[in-house]
Amino acid sequence: MNKFGSQIRKLRERKKLTLRSLAEQANLSYSFIASLEKGRYNPSRESIYSLAKPLDADVNELLMLAGFLPDAPATEKEQENHLQRYDSSQNSFAIESIMKTTVTFQGTELKEAEKAAIISFLQTMSEFKKD
Repeated sequence: MNKFGSQIRKLRERKKLTLRSLAEQANLSYSFIASLEKGRYNPSRESIYSLAKPLDADVNELLMLAGFLPDAPATEKEQENHLQRYDSSQNSFAIESIMKTTVTFQGTELKEAEKAAIISFLQTMSEFKKD
């Protein structure tokens, strides 16, 4: 079992949902959800969004557990190294660093979930570009 699968199972049990009832609400097969919980399959973004609503789960947390969003650096040293990717002489930076910096859009500071959504969108677009 992986982190994503154990979290799905924990959320499902907390809501007192059976695999079948969750499957109906998420419009997925119960065997697929069982396999996700056991770590046999990796979820797609679409299946994560389908599961999040009936589980009342944070989509970004599930995306992060499934590996679609970067984890926050664990230590201060990792955070420093992560943020040092910014190179002002070339006006470039690692987009993942927006999670640990203040980012504004049209004068409004973005929340963590909004920054995570930006990264998720860019990852999706990058995957389409590969095809």
